[in-house]
Amino acid sequence: MPNFSGNWKIIRSENFEELLKVLGVNVMLRKIAVAAASKPTVEIKQEGDTFYIKTSTTVRTTEINFKVGEEFEEQTVDGRPC
Repeated sequence: MPNFSGNWKIIRSENFEELLKVLGVNVMLRKIAVAAASKPTVEIKQEGDTFYIKTSTTVRTTEINFKVGEEFEEQTVDGRPC
């Protein structure tokens, strides 16, 4: 598996607001999320098949840890489990 460790910047995002709409995120939170997500910084640390991903925007910072092939809990922009 390639190593994705490092700091990453988004180049472009397509249909993010539509995704949030399908997930049931309300219109105000969608607008805030789209504005904040336009320039996130993503830090990835990878050790074998275990990942730590930290995503930072002007609005909030989220962190997740997971192992490839194992289910894990994550939340939508408005805090609901997905």
